[in-house]
Amino acid sequence: MADKQLDAGDLDLRVLRELTALRSFAPSRGFPDRVMARVRLPQPAALVLLRRAGAWAIQPRRAVTFATAYAASVAIALRLTLPWLSSHWSAVKLAVSWIGTQIGSLANTLALTGADWAVRSGVTDAVRTAAASGKMWPALAALSIGYAAGGYGFYVLLKAPGRTDALARS
Repeated sequence: MADKQLDAGDLDLRVLRELTALRSFAPSRGFPDRVMARVRLPQPAALVLLRRAGAWAIQPRRAVTFATAYAASVAIALRLTLPWLSSHWSAVKLAVSWIGTQIGSLANTLALTGADWAVRSGVTDAVRTAAASGKMWPALAALSIGYAAGGYGFYVLLKAPGRTDALARS
């Protein structure tokens, strides 16, 4: 660098100045994206097989064959099921009626249990006094506004995005 002796601070300054004067060898813009586009990440074998099977199955002739086979299997199942149902219709009707009765009985029991709890715990008295004093209406209004805001939020989140001009690559 120089023939004369430099103290530590001057030497550090001189080295930093020389380093900053060097040309930068930074990669060009977009270089990392181009490199990563060529990198193939390993995928699980099951996923690869599933994708290959899907690509194989959706070819036009095979897709029609699979759809025909599915329709035939549904027709065969109906051909076997409908005569059995018609010959055992009274038993099927009895079973459906019994299940409906059981579900209705369960719903009735749950409703009576809930009503009994509400009366015993004092919830009904609290609701009656809140309704009579007018304290319930602001809470119901706030609940309604919150419900409407949530509905609008879902609308905003689920609506289709606007027009995009990006080209899709296959």
